[in-house]
Amino acid sequence: MTGRLVVLLLAACSTPSQHAPAPPPVSPEQGANAIGAGVALEVASEEVSFTAGGRTIGGTLALPKAAGRWPAVLLLAGSGPTDRDWNSPLLPNRNGSGALLATELAKHGAVVLRFDKAGSGRNSGPPLEQWTIDTYREEAVAALALLRARPEVRPDRVFAAGHSEGAIHATRLAQVAQPSLAGVLYLSPASRTLIDTTLTQVEAQLKNPIAGLSERQVEAEMASLRKAFADFMAGKPVDPRQASTIPQLQQLVGQMVNPATAKLTRPLLGFDNAAEAGKPPVPCFVLAGGKDIQIDPDLDARRLERALRAAGRDVTFHLAADADHVLKHEPKTVAEIRADLVAVQNAYNAEGRVLDASATAAIVAWLAAHSR
Repeated sequence: MTGRLVVLLLAACSTPSQHAPAPPPVSPEQGANAIGAGVALEVASEEVSFTAGGRTIGGTLALPKAAGRWPAVLLLAGSGPTDRDWNSPLLPNRNGSGALLATELAKHGAVVLRFDKAGSGRNSGPPLEQWTIDTYREEAVAALALLRARPEVRPDRVFAAGHSEGAIHATRLAQVAQPSLAGVLYLSPASRTLIDTTLTQVEAQLKNPIAGLSERQVEAEMASLRKAFADFMAGKPVDPRQASTIPQLQQLVGQMVNPATAKLTRPLLGFDNAAEAGKPPVPCFVLAGGKDIQIDPDLDARRLERALRAAGRDVTFHLAADADHVLKHEPKTVAEIRADLVAVQNAYNAEGRVLDASATAAIVAWLAAHSR
């Protein structure tokens, strides 16, 4: 039964349409150009570009058509070849949550920039030998500069929002971008190292009766995987065929420990976001989805919240009970989701799926409270 094993990495990283309830009106003394004004604004879309690492990178601005200066949000996508709209060639359909979220926030009074990060969309990235974890930060720094320079934007109220692995890049941006950021939003965020997160996902799937493995077999597989990743992080060579007896896991390990990309993957896989996120002195918002089977609300999102609170940060936590990993509304139970992970992954960007109302309302409310 192990042929049905599906590793839903952070790369992923139809219900009736639901819309977030309108937030409370903004008082006259707070000004008209504030997010959460209680009126659905008309939204314009504009193609933009900026330069990072000697490359021209394309992006899309979603912004209110109404005149004025608005708070702004820079969206940072998750892992894998996830483009500005949060679509991926590894997944079917094109109903990406990044585009949906940008439009939703613009309707409520924000200018939102999203862009094709290295390795996605029309951004092929730098030559492989030059590609490091800093590639993503360089792009984010350049995107932030473009956003702050726009005449429609209040430069003192610009926020970064990182989804999934993008939470790591949001933290790393905030560490060098002060005082240009007014806050950071962590959406379905990576909190532990990506190796720990991956191992948790794999172990849960191996323990699923569908996998057909005994307890002893699961323990043996996990021990081999842990050793393989520990060796990789220590700079030792790893043979994926020795890391697991399961072909899918051999393929996964091979991709993650590829020597050609180790300069990028070692620091990325080993980055502990909870240990680093509290260092920049900015307010933070942490959103977890109750139907998220990739980022655990307790092991990941709550861990990040606790770390931020321990660091003395202004932090708000919100659990959207029916939101999945990509912030879409998910009516299935967690048990139903785990029973068919292939269907879950294939439905992430399916036509007709909408953002979860609780998730979007919480994001808008937090931005409104921190934009006054």
